[in-house]
Amino acid sequence: MVLHKKDIELLVKIQSYFGGIGAVGLKKGKFAQFRVFSIKDLDVIIKHFDSYPLITKKQIDYLLFKEALELIKNKGHLTNEGFSKIVSIRASMNKGLPETLKIAFSDVTPYTIPLAVSSEIRDPN
Repeated sequence: MVLHKKDIELLVKIQSYFGGIGAVGLKKGKFAQFRVFSIKDLDVIIKHFDSYPLITKKQIDYLLFKEALELIKNKGHLTNEGFSKIVSIRASMNKGLPETLKIAFSDVTPYTIPLAVSSEIRDPN
């Protein structure tokens, strides 16, 4: 997660909420960022978003990310098929593949999952 550097304290609070996992720091002196590095720490965040789903397209991106993470946890990324699936999933997330990856993986078809996105907010707090 990246925010303006003036919001670094917000990221520190988010890090604290998640039990102190990850790292908060400055990026290029302009941006504050919260980064999580280990699969164990990512599982803490996954558990949260499973309990409190995102709304709009962010939920679809989350589910795609979660699927890619499961492939990695199950060592699927170590096979050509599994690695290609992860690249395909990445092509479907956010803004798609960056140009360098589009060139390197020009034969990849974006992965799509038919999902209805709920606008229900379980806990407004």
